[in-house]
Amino acid sequence: MSGAPPTPVTTRPKALLAGAVVTGLGGVVFCYGIATGGPLLEQQWGVLALLGVWWIVFAVGAAVVLRLPPRTALVTVIVVGAALRLVALAGPPVLSDDLYRYAWDGRVQAAGINPYRFPPTAPELAELRDPWLWPDEAGCAELSRPPGCTRINRDRDPTIYPPLAQVWFRAVDVVLPGQAREGGWQAAGAAVDLALVGVLVLVLKALGRDPRYAVLYAWSPIAVLETAQSAHVDGLAVLGIVGALWAAHRGRSGWAGGILGAATLVKLYPALLLPVLLRRHPLRAISAFAAVVVVSYVPHVAALGPKVLGFLPGYLAEENYATGGRFLLLGLTGLSGVAAQAAAAVIMVVAAWAAWASARDADVRARLLLGVLLLVVTPVQPWYALALVAVAVLGAAWWWLAVAVAGYPVYLDAILGDGRPEVVGRLSYGIAALVVVALAWRMGKGGHDSSPQSPESPERSVAEILPVPGRVLVSETGRGRA
Repeated sequence: MSGAPPTPVTTRPKALLAGAVVTGLGGVVFCYGIATGGPLLEQQWGVLALLGVWWIVFAVGAAVVLRLPPRTALVTVIVVGAALRLVALAGPPVLSDDLYRYAWDGRVQAAGINPYRFPPTAPELAELRDPWLWPDEAGCAELSRPPGCTRINRDRDPTIYPPLAQVWFRAVDVVLPGQAREGGWQAAGAAVDLALVGVLVLVLKALGRDPRYAVLYAWSPIAVLETAQSAHVDGLAVLGIVGALWAAHRGRSGWAGGILGAATLVKLYPALLLPVLLRRHPLRAISAFAAVVVVSYVPHVAALGPKVLGFLPGYLAEENYATGGRFLLLGLTGLSGVAAQAAAAVIMVVAAWAAWASARDADVRARLLLGVLLLVVTPVQPWYALALVAVAVLGAAWWWLAVAVAGYPVYLDAILGDGRPEVVGRLSYGIAALVVVALAWRMGKGGHDSSPQSPESPERSVAEILPVPGRVLVSETGRGRA
């Protein structure tokens, strides 16, 4: 699997099609094993073993798909991608319980109550509790929890999810049948993710790039597990990010800013990509972004004031960002506390400046910014890398998927280990950083373009991602820059 465009088409399509089908089915088998293996505390470290082998099978399968004729490859990508997401629905969420909070927030809104007003345990919401989210004593025993338990995480804290995410929760609550539980929310997440796969194919074609690279997202374990199996709302946010980057490429700065604002209202981290949109018509991008965010938050702020932040301050403290302890790779330098926070801020400011100053395509600069962000903040939650995977697809920068892989060992160690995942996290993210730097340097040294054309386009090389003083980088057409 190479980032060098175009990917050659094999003279043995039947043999490689068989290989693609076999590796795709292998992914389906591993996905089914995780989805039906029971709760994470029962599967224990076996989940990591299955994941590790699945990532290897996925890498082989993606390499094979990239050698197939384009039409055959795209059909294979879509069919296997749909099969993976269908199989992911075979069991309740294994790696995360966030969807229960989604369901609760949707139910609270259905009762006409602002979701930011009360935590789930508030007596004002007692009438909304049902046996699914609030099991009886026997149900709690099955979950290995004490009587009076709930499936909702952080039940003593108000919701953390922004307004557009709340609209999604309400919409799913309305659409799903009354008895739909985990499977309904998982199906909704899978539907959004399949739409994202389709959008990636279309955007790659529109950019004149090889649409076969959509396999890097469609078949990746992180996309299948985090959107279909765990039903994370991040898939909706990533869809917005990709849409904003496409609008930026078309020179529609206002649309790009508005769409990115909508993505921010699903999960807050897309806001960090705003510098990517500021090269052309920055006022339009900023105004549209601000308008979407402000209009969405105004009703909640007017009703509740700062309570609309929900659990966000508590989350940052819980994850040790408030103390600087979460910046695992920076910790290798001996920095901690305020010094680590300051170093992280400086690095992100420099990355944001590079994302603004570079004349490369919007997706290239977004990839840089997202990648640096993840390697600086080293999150425990692997699903935060979902956006990086999708943006990497647009430029065939497959080496960035190492960062997505890195999140799983530290996440599982945080849940199953001794409660001290710092060592695992530093090792995992440290290896990922070395892989990214080494492979990015190798591809750049070889003159390979990380934004591949379609198989029919002639091969060409481009300059490095970072801006060079006194040198202006432009596309061959001279248009389409953000």
